[in-house]
Amino acid sequence: MGRLIRLLENRTALLLAGGVLLLAAVFFGAGYAAVACGDRQAAVSASDRMLAAAGRLAENTSLSGGEIAAAFTAEGTEEAKRGEEILGAYGYTAGSGRGSELLCTRSLLPAFLAAGGVLLCGVLGLIAAGRILRNARELTRSAEDSKRFKGSLSDRDLILLSEAVNGIISQRESALGKLSGEKRYLAEYLQDFSHQIRTPSAGLTLNNEICRTHPMPREELMEYLERDRICIERINRLCAESLKLARLEAGAVEYRFETAELSRLAEKACVPLYELAAANGTELSSEVPDGLTLECDPLWLGEAVSNLIKNACEHTRGGLVTVSAVSDPMSVSIIITDNGEGIADSEIPNLFKRFWSRHHDSDSPSVGIGMSVAKRITEDMGGKIYVDTEVGVGTEVRLEFLRKK
Repeated sequence: MGRLIRLLENRTALLLAGGVLLLAAVFFGAGYAAVACGDRQAAVSASDRMLAAAGRLAENTSLSGGEIAAAFTAEGTEEAKRGEEILGAYGYTAGSGRGSELLCTRSLLPAFLAAGGVLLCGVLGLIAAGRILRNARELTRSAEDSKRFKGSLSDRDLILLSEAVNGIISQRESALGKLSGEKRYLAEYLQDFSHQIRTPSAGLTLNNEICRTHPMPREELMEYLERDRICIERINRLCAESLKLARLEAGAVEYRFETAELSRLAEKACVPLYELAAANGTELSSEVPDGLTLECDPLWLGEAVSNLIKNACEHTRGGLVTVSAVSDPMSVSIIITDNGEGIADSEIPNLFKRFWSRHHDSDSPSVGIGMSVAKRITEDMGGKIYVDTEVGVGTEVRLEFLRKK
């Protein structure tokens, strides 16, 4: 009973049930009217035949009108026996039923059968509709609970609907997973950023408090101001590099690929770093051969190469940093080599982590983002980055790109 009530709560099922009942009533009414009309016609026909028989009796016999009327209306076994003796030769005998076609009294059975057939079809239709609607309710519950539908379906449209619902749920799960990952990334990023900016910020606060509360000679004051300048520059670099890395990791950078001359790209990357190399007593040179090209975004690839050269210059004292490039039929590689301090095996896994730096003092020019930016740019352009290093010997960083067909 509960299933029937739930079924009739659906407008389509309710309309179907109402239509079936209406059709059953129409069929029964039409059958009843046909039977009533047929009975009346049969009665009129029987009456006409009785009247014709009475007329013939009056013309051909000496019976009076009352006797003729009594012969047709009286119920007596004797008269029936005499009539059977007369009409027996024509097949009319008592109890045979012959002659009932004159009365033609029809039964209501056809009307009942017609109405019953309609009702049966309606019941079957409601059962089928109930099954379809039950599957639809299960699909609805699956969608509401964000669970995949695992029931069995036979109707093609419902199967397609089930696949669509499962597809939407999959997309939702994927979006929720991605959103959760982005939230974790944002929390970790903010934690790392706040940790990195805390050191120069604390230095600024301390220096400002000292300068404000302790009178000092101009030369000493200028030393404190120089420390403040270094802290401010570090914060500026940290903000700029963090924004750049965030754009890269968010996929917000639109690369513009073109055929770039690698010798020009390397020279542009070296120009702003000659001063840094000279300050460390390091020689910086570009040995990329002319005519070697690569399909890339020269602006962003130049940024990656510049970060790697800068990292090499910072960790090479009185040595040599070289930028070169090689190619073969399959690939093109840009190589940054130095003979500096090298990298310990324990530090290599952290080399491309954001905000990680081998120098942890506030005076270090590194903010620990350049290597992460270089790796991200290289991979976005379809390349790979490899590091070969030995402590006390130096480091080689190779950016390798497959040639495009």
